[in-house]
Amino acid sequence: MEKILEIKDLNKSFGKEKILHDINMDIYPNEIVGFIGPNGAGKSTVMKCILSLIFPDSGTITVNGFDIKKERLKALDCMAGVIESPGLFLDMSGENNIKLFAELRGIDSKRVKEIMEFTELGHSLKRKAGNYSMGMKQRLALGIALLSKPKLLILDEPTNGLDPTAVINLRNELLELVNKEDISILFSSHQLEEVEKLSDRLICINKGRIVHPEINASLQDIYIIEVNNMELAREFFQKNNINYNTNDSKIEVVIDKGEIQNLIVSMANEGINISNLEKKIVTLEELYKGIYCEVKNI
Repeated sequence: MEKILEIKDLNKSFGKEKILHDINMDIYPNEIVGFIGPNGAGKSTVMKCILSLIFPDSGTITVNGFDIKKERLKALDCMAGVIESPGLFLDMSGENNIKLFAELRGIDSKRVKEIMEFTELGHSLKRKAGNYSMGMKQRLALGIALLSKPKLLILDEPTNGLDPTAVINLRNELLELVNKEDISILFSSHQLEEVEKLSDRLICINKGRIVHPEINASLQDIYIIEVNNMELAREFFQKNNINYNTNDSKIEVVIDKGEIQNLIVSMANEGINISNLEKKIVTLEELYKGIYCEVKNI
């Protein structure tokens, strides 16, 4: 399958301190990937390496098929990002910020108008960006990032400083973007509830290493199943490479979202009768605690 982003064996040190250790990760078309981990885990460093704001010691980063080292300008043309605080000219109006960045990137006036409408800042576009609220600055910065219609959008803590209404609006905008703009999004956040609502998939990092890669494939469903023949059920799950745990007559099974009906039919075809089926609700916070054990500075 085509990859929008492919990172292989990425390493980065600052002085004698190694920050990133053999990072490997992929992002595919039209997906939103949540990038989570404690403070200092390496999230921002990975994102800065992708955007070529800092350079890795070793490893490769490929964006939309372009190697960031060998074809840097082509790779950069395919992506945009908002890292840490929005990079705006605070003494200029919101409108002039958009027009300046558009001119630097060779963007036509039609796209400029589309982005002005996208920000929904209205008459506030005539005001200096320095007088904007944090939510307004985020909307303006996001609009500027989208000027060039990037294939990959990198957002580092995009909900920082936003009130609940602004957080909801941002979430809805990002979901709509993926459907309308043919874009993939990698974003980090400490607001786990928002990560859970927004992400198609998770990538977890701790101390500069990708951890628990088995949960990174997708956000999956967990079911508790009671069966009439435990031995036959075990054979079925092993044969079909399905993750499961057993306890007495109950089986805890992990499957891709939306696949439970197919699983029930397949088990019935093998002569396995299900006497009870219950979906186990696991929140991202519980998952986070299970991965990182001692949670600090969420």
